[in-house]
Amino acid sequence: MKIALYGLPCSGKTTLMAALKNIRSVNGSETLNKMSGGKFSSLVESEKVRLREEYAKYIGSLQDNMVISDGHYSFMNNVVFTEKDASVYDVFIYLYCRPELICERYSCSQKNKKYAGLSLQRITDWQDKEIEELRSVCHCLKKDFYVVKSEEITPHVFADFLNSIKNGFSSYDIAERIAQKIKAVFPQPCRLYLCDGDKTLIEQDSFELCSGGYKTHVFDGSFYTGFQSWLFSCEICNIGLNHEKLKELTINRAIYKRIEGKNFVVLSSGLTELWRMIGERFKIDHIFADTMISADTKYYVARLLRESGYSVTAFGDSKNDLYMLRTADIGYLYLGHRMSVSLRKADVSGIRLIYDKAPVIINESDTKAVSADIKICRSGSGINGARLAAAHFRCGQITGEYISRLIPEKNTAVVVLERGGRFFGDGLYCAFGGALYTVRGSCGEIPFFKCDKVIIADSVINTGASVLKMISVLEERNPHIRIIIAANVIQKAAIELLKNYKIFAVRISNNSFVGRNQSFQSGGFGPDTADRLFNILNAQ
Repeated sequence: MKIALYGLPCSGKTTLMAALKNIRSVNGSETLNKMSGGKFSSLVESEKVRLREEYAKYIGSLQDNMVISDGHYSFMNNVVFTEKDASVYDVFIYLYCRPELICERYSCSQKNKKYAGLSLQRITDWQDKEIEELRSVCHCLKKDFYVVKSEEITPHVFADFLNSIKNGFSSYDIAERIAQKIKAVFPQPCRLYLCDGDKTLIEQDSFELCSGGYKTHVFDGSFYTGFQSWLFSCEICNIGLNHEKLKELTINRAIYKRIEGKNFVVLSSGLTELWRMIGERFKIDHIFADTMISADTKYYVARLLRESGYSVTAFGDSKNDLYMLRTADIGYLYLGHRMSVSLRKADVSGIRLIYDKAPVIINESDTKAVSADIKICRSGSGINGARLAAAHFRCGQITGEYISRLIPEKNTAVVVLERGGRFFGDGLYCAFGGALYTVRGSCGEIPFFKCDKVIIADSVINTGASVLKMISVLEERNPHIRIIIAANVIQKAAIELLKNYKIFAVRISNNSFVGRNQSFQSGGFGPDTADRLFNILNAQ
């Protein structure tokens, strides 16, 4: 068996491998340098590629039961991973190291001094990109991929994990066995529904509930590879469980109504024993639950079923389900009231979102945070110009923070309705992120964008009719687009009109008037919000 240990320069690969006993370890950089007569770094790129391929052949020729070699996937934007690497290695392990520590090591490494000027963000992006791309390569090749955290792994634990691999542990093999069992239950290709268990099919986390709130740090970093599953399985061996707590579990109706009476199986990373009891209680027939089921295992199960002719619809709630949802014919991500922390930086494009549609009125849940700015923003405050704009900006920031708890920013457009929504929209964008677009009120041309999630932001939404008109255009372009509405102030009537969409607003107002360029409210007319913001109201 050939194992590749990849990671950024200075991540600690050499140190970890040097401590291994009874396993053949090969230092990639050292061997390549010997093969080139000590001149590898000065070779032209084509010669480096040739030698890397020769090195891969050399690794493939070794007859040891297990060989581990370190190496690199890329050097910044230069991907050095070759097809020979992809074919020769059976398993890929990535050694993750905190970007702060990598940055510190670069600053005092003579060998890697060329990276000493890299910012923390550049190092973070480089490492994240390597992990995701290498994981994708392994998925394509149906090979196991594991992420190990350099600061937490000890040579002893690493050796134990390698021995587990040697003795047959494999995320892909687990997936194959599960897929075969599912096909035995449903022998003819059909539409199958794969449903995650904890916090998807049921509203709670069964292990957390029965263990009295036991917290693990194994999944910190949100990698969810088989290594984390293996660690968790080892960690909880002696944790006592109170099975009586299972009586407190509730079915998630938002999910169950979509699969009830259909061909569905539960695919859970939860404890086998607990899910057997849950199945008995809720009369769920087909459950595959094991702490060894990783995100990659779920991905392979969905893929193997599709390759066998099954149409797969999948449901999940976290990063542990993300790859399964992506490879399914249709993937649904359940967000409920709040998105899983593991998804904050995830790209969920192409996945359909399920979340609670009840409006979020910030002033009703967090009055202290917005009360001072609400006083400034009220039409009768007499405060205009820069001070009002700053209050709008702060309200936008708070709203953006609330929205960031529900959906990830990647592949999300923030469409700000100018002029009135300008400062509120700027604050929202600065807190949330995404891709920023502006529209000149309800009359402006709606921009084209590839994002499949959009936040429509305005300072004041009165009837909601103009926003609904914009929504109809967006939905005509993309029927699966997810739309969120954000406002500093929204009228009650607008909430009813827009009830099919998630609304975030700082406050609700019953004070309806037509905006004009005047300083005071009178006769059904009042100061226009945009004119107030830009300090161009008439004195009369």
